[in-house]
Amino acid sequence: MPETPPRYDDIGRALSRLALAAVFVSGGRHVWQHPEGPAQGAETFLKRCRRTVPLLDRFTDRQLVRANAAVHMTAGAALAAGIAPAASATALAGSLVPTTLAAFPFWTQPEGPQRARQQGDFLKNLALAGGLLAVVVSGGRRTR
Repeated sequence: MPETPPRYDDIGRALSRLALAAVFVSGGRHVWQHPEGPAQGAETFLKRCRRTVPLLDRFTDRQLVRANAAVHMTAGAALAAGIAPAASATALAGSLVPTTLAAFPFWTQPEGPQRARQQGDFLKNLALAGGLLAVVVSGGRRTR
């Protein structure tokens, strides 16, 4: 029986996963290599988290930021490779929540360019979460 050519929707799904994964692998790599800035930016958020989850006291802000970066790189690479895409996308979506809340709390900023930039970045991450949700609900399976 001859091989059937890949379906266009399969190619589109693979390209979508690659595009999503590139954001996480690239960003995760940068944060892994340079955690100081993101750790400083996450300080206020992590203080609030530590009040709710005392276990986090065992780790420095830098360690927590690097752990999140490791999730981004690992799950992003798995998503790009098509390895357990639904599980990879779920891990990325889960890690995207604290990342977004820590990095882009636009609601705490006064009106102006800083608030507008943070709101735009917050909405971009929301769009990424939507793309990840699409991967999760499709289960990475082919549709017929």
